[in-house]
Amino acid sequence: MAPLEPYERLFVDSDFLEEDVHGKMLSCEKCHGGNPKDNNWKTAHKGVIKDPSYPDPSEACGVCHREISKRNSTSLHIRLLPYKNKMHIRVGSDKEVRDKVKKAMDTHCMGCHSSCGQCHVSRPNSVGGGLVEGHFFKKTPPVETNCTSCHGSRMEKEYFGKNKGVPADVHHTKGRFKCTDCHRGDEMHGSGKEHFDRYEVTNRARCEDCHQEVTPGKPLSDKSKPLKHPAHAIHKDKVSCQTCHSVSYKHCYNCHVGKDKHGDPYFKTEPSVMGFKIGFNPKPTKERPERYVTVRHIPISRGLFDFYVKDALTNFDKAPTWKMATPHTIQLKTPQNKDCVTCHTSNDFYLTEKDVRPEEMQSNKDVVPSPRCPPAVLHNWLPRVSLHLKNVDCITCHNTLLRSPIKDCNQCHSQKSILLKGVAIVEEECSWKDMVTRLEFTNKELMERKDYIIGCNRILALDIMSIFILVLTFVVCVIHGAVRVITTRRKGKSRV
Repeated sequence: MAPLEPYERLFVDSDFLEEDVHGKMLSCEKCHGGNPKDNNWKTAHKGVIKDPSYPDPSEACGVCHREISKRNSTSLHIRLLPYKNKMHIRVGSDKEVRDKVKKAMDTHCMGCHSSCGQCHVSRPNSVGGGLVEGHFFKKTPPVETNCTSCHGSRMEKEYFGKNKGVPADVHHTKGRFKCTDCHRGDEMHGSGKEHFDRYEVTNRARCEDCHQEVTPGKPLSDKSKPLKHPAHAIHKDKVSCQTCHSVSYKHCYNCHVGKDKHGDPYFKTEPSVMGFKIGFNPKPTKERPERYVTVRHIPISRGLFDFYVKDALTNFDKAPTWKMATPHTIQLKTPQNKDCVTCHTSNDFYLTEKDVRPEEMQSNKDVVPSPRCPPAVLHNWLPRVSLHLKNVDCITCHNTLLRSPIKDCNQCHSQKSILLKGVAIVEEECSWKDMVTRLEFTNKELMERKDYIIGCNRILALDIMSIFILVLTFVVCVIHGAVRVITTRRKGKSRV
């Protein structure tokens, strides 16, 4: 993000003192300190606090926003605690080494923290700071100056479609969502509990907040969009939402930090790479129980802190370099959810040993899934496998409304075949009235997928009507024939 001109960074709009509640109720020194009675600007500004909300906002913000300031210490934006925790896993137990790593992290890594003021009043210090709008307090932080100033290299480009060849997230193109539509203030201000990992945060944004399974007797929220496709029920708690609905996203490799000859800190990374990879969840939890998740390579290397202390990351292999990711590249239709076979039999979308660098194989051994088996091998218990795979849709057998998966030939090859009866009828017997008035396809899910299976895609009312017409035609023919015979006999007798 381009730096602001000096006057733009420091100019306090006079309207702030008249229109903003903070400007009307609080004088400058109440928050920033200093001596307003001193006519000498040099001594008047002695002890001035640039950001009174960091690291502890209780004395400035907490006077009015007490509940929020109490949770401040658990906000990931303030303490960056998960980042510290993950790095400490890789560092050895030597106290001297840990102290040097902490010093290096404080110099290079922890400068990306935010605060109440750096969200609601100014731009973050990591991009040069500066007031957003003449010191006006913005209840909802602006996306362009605050959210994407820190989360720009990955999230901004992914979400807004700024990566070449990768479309913008559907929530942006269709819903025109801003960051705060999903990541609300309650999440940003912390949950009140310390979390080892950001995915353990209890009040974080979830896809399920808006997209819910249709459950009988359970009302949907006002913003909810019901999940009707059977794949959602089949893959629930097994596959993350992004695994089916994300497209290519950014991967970063290696990182080295140090100081130049002038003592200024710097960091170096390899060029980032776009790609899409599915792997095993490195650490399944109650909050994230899915077995298969999207994974992203993170910017780390064994020699990350070599400038400060050699071989600091002696436990490098204790944490994977391919970590669970939740990319902001969501699409309704993606290459991997084109059909069942695409994802279940192809290795193109999965993290493989070829994708992992040799020196990182040990750390990622629990992330790389086993190669996909061909469909003929998975279904080798079936007679005439190729014929079944060609003519039977996957959902016919792998359906949560039935016993899934079905491995009973009689389920299909009998008078009570599920292909001859609708899914709804398998669940419960329908009355004649229901059957006559049912004017929908028995397996409408297949019709929505534009699939057709002989004997499966049927409308019961039309079946009954056809049978009735056939029987009526036969009866009319019989009656007509009988009348003809009787009439012919009578005419014969009259002639005699």
